Amino acid sequence: QLKRRMGVDAVPDGLVDAWRLWRHCLCRFGWYPLFVAPLVTCACILDVFSSTGCDFVRVDIGFVPINDEWQDSRASLGLFSFDSNETDKNKWKRSFNNGCQPYSEEFTSSFMGSDQSWQIARILAHISGISSAIACATVWLLTITPLPASFFWPGVLLPAVVLAMATGAAKFIFFDAMICSEDLWYMDESSPPVPPQSCEIGESAVFGIASTVAYFLCTILICF
Repeated sequence: QLKRRMGVDAVPDGLVDAWRLWRHCLCRFGWYPLFVAPLVTCACILDVFSSTGCDFVRVDIGFVPINDEWQDSRASLGLFSFDSNETDKNKWKRSFNNGCQPYSEEFTSSFMGSDQSWQIARILAHISGISSAIACATVWLLTITPLPASFFWPGVLLPAVVLAMATGAAKFIFFDAMICSEDLWYMDESSPPVPPQSCEIGESAVFGIASTVAYFLCTILICF
């Protein structure tokens, strides 16, 4: 009966056609943006935690350096702050990024002043954050307001999601920063500087990977 009513060609054949029919039904009743919005929101939150966290890269120097700017064998560093391993007195800051402190002027001038990779990673983090905010706001406005989806869906939401995904992935250029690859650490006054033993992915970087994957899934949902 279904074939007679809809025609043989209209009956879904395979997973692709079944997906398209299911998506068409959701779009017809205005439910598809509501299906996409939570995923875009999760990706946006993960991107914010990734950029504002202080554990993007974990540096193992291998010894206690005598550098005035840093005197510990390990360092957990973010794009804009470092992990001080201290509990914040402010309960709101403690619940968001406990222990994160901004870099000192001495640290910034010594390790970040001429480091293009670090500066580019910071710029990419700003672009990713702005794009994430635009994508999140757009998808929820499409859900709760009568915005013309024919324009905002492909013209605003899709570019914002793709840009957030691309810049969120590109900010991993941070691992090419001088603090991980150059001879900057002094063991003693008579020895030349040496590079750190290793730079590993931290918790904030894991959030960044999860955000990129989530945005990739959002791109698929928006395009198909």
